[in-house]
Amino acid sequence: FEENQVDWFEVDHPFVIEQKAHTWLCNSAPAGYKYNSEMNVATGVSYRASFSSQGASDANDSTYHLIGHDLRSPPSSLFEKLSDPFHGYDRSIPTIFVMECVIMYLPDEASRNLLRYLAGNGAEADQSNQVDSFVTIAMYDPIPNNDRFGQVMLNNLQKRGITGQTHEDGERHEQLSLERTPTLSDHLAKLNKSGFDVAVGCHMMDAYDYGIVSIDDRRRAARCEMLDELEEFVLLMRHYCLCVGVHSTGDRYKAAAATLCSDGK
Repeated sequence: FEENQVDWFEVDHPFVIEQKAHTWLCNSAPAGYKYNSEMNVATGVSYRASFSSQGASDANDSTYHLIGHDLRSPPSSLFEKLSDPFHGYDRSIPTIFVMECVIMYLPDEASRNLLRYLAGNGAEADQSNQVDSFVTIAMYDPIPNNDRFGQVMLNNLQKRGITGQTHEDGERHEQLSLERTPTLSDHLAKLNKSGFDVAVGCHMMDAYDYGIVSIDDRRRAARCEMLDELEEFVLLMRHYCLCVGVHSTGDRYKAAAATLCSDGK
């Protein structure tokens, strides 16, 4: 796909979306382009934006969308916003969902509901309209690994009242995904059980060592800050993982799924 054929949908808490729309989006137009933005009250806090060349008579179709939404809510409510004509999300078009330290903060059951819905991509809402679909998810999340370092990670969240462990007030909250999927294998099993046909992943030290992080990116990172505690770096990297899951229907995207999941095995 060409860049102008790709639609971007960014989902975050409504107050974060408001900040991005008012302080970042309006200043993000590339040189020589003008910025156009609209807000849609009907779908809550949501915006769509397009960038067109200076002097152009008409703005390009909107390709960047900001949607305010709490992912703890039923996934169907998110897809109602996405598929609203204002945003125009189409589940028949190949889609990749990128989640960076998102799943970890969701209650475990809410995270599983979301993953199941993403794998089906809303198809269960209309079983009579079967179409070939290609859905990919790329997740970056911490993994406590059931060791002392991981327990420190959980303790830090518990002190802030975030985890599902028993708090000082004696109240016990629902466990987070982070607590219920503490290892890489747990994450991959969760993706498979949620409906993703293929799930591959690695911890970030393997990503760093075996080519997922390019040599140029490694050099760029090394120039940013001197690394004098290699052991701590390795320990930290082994407590974060990158996972990719793919679900496809029909034969149209089978080859793409195999290619996408061949790296990082």
